[in-house]
Amino acid sequence: MKEFLKNLLSTNGRLNRIGFLHSFIFMLCLFILLSIVNREYIRHTDGALTIYLYINTLQSILLLALWTPSIIKRLHDLDIRGNRVWIPWAALLLDAHSLMPLNIHFAALLEQIQPLLFVFYLVVLVFYLALFLQSGTAGINNWGSPPE
Repeated sequence: MKEFLKNLLSTNGRLNRIGFLHSFIFMLCLFILLSIVNREYIRHTDGALTIYLYINTLQSILLLALWTPSIIKRLHDLDIRGNRVWIPWAALLLDAHSLMPLNIHFAALLEQIQPLLFVFYLVVLVFYLALFLQSGTAGINNWGSPPE
């Protein structure tokens, strides 16, 4: 577990599909735990909607920041530069619900172009599916030898 947590924050090397699945399961469990804590906190607080939106936004940013190194290493395993990590970050930044506490006018604009954003979210979903389903390059590539 200590090795897993150390590797979770590193962007060096490559990450195979199984390792990527493990990091996804870890992030999903963390997301569920944070959601339960958020819900229980909101249940006992006045002004719940505003606090919920702020905490939900921070939770999303935190989880994606923690998962970003895994995405980069998975891209390295596919022999792709890690700068493609902007795709899931753009999806988070263009989420109207995450932007509501920051700027209500910008969030309202994003609500108007929701069909276009839906297409973009489908692209993000395909991106994640490709990361899960595509096998890594065989042998040594630009980012090192294959993961064990």
